[in-house]
Amino acid sequence: MKTTITACLVALVLGACAITPPNEQRNADNLVPPGRIYIQEMTKQVAGLAEVQFSREAMFFNDSWPLELALNDVVLAQILPGEHLSIWLKPGNSYTFSVKPVHGLTSPAYEPGRAVTLDLNSASQYKLHISTGTKGLILQSEQ
Repeated sequence: MKTTITACLVALVLGACAITPPNEQRNADNLVPPGRIYIQEMTKQVAGLAEVQFSREAMFFNDSWPLELALNDVVLAQILPGEHLSIWLKPGNSYTFSVKPVHGLTSPAYEPGRAVTLDLNSASQYKLHISTGTKGLILQSEQ
């Protein structure tokens, strides 16, 4: 009897580990789903605003944890490997973007990546790329 109960408990625990939490599910088009975007207003395209595109490269090893994407130290969204996101901001201003791991049991222990400051001079398109190096997270402009 104890063996059957133990086997059932082990099966339940392993089954729970295999289920993807709702906030970490992916869209087919690799866009960040609305459930992981904390400031929805910034994702709406408005004429006269500058578009800032974020893309996170998909890695095979040790890069599956979510990252928090922040604008001026305010978290905008959580982004998973292979996903991308666009936000629209007022040109003529300077914005500081940063990423850091969402802390959990499976997140890495190294320091978060460096912040990048973008000067949005015109209502054009700006691209930021998120990757991982030997020393941690990398956030760089593709301009």
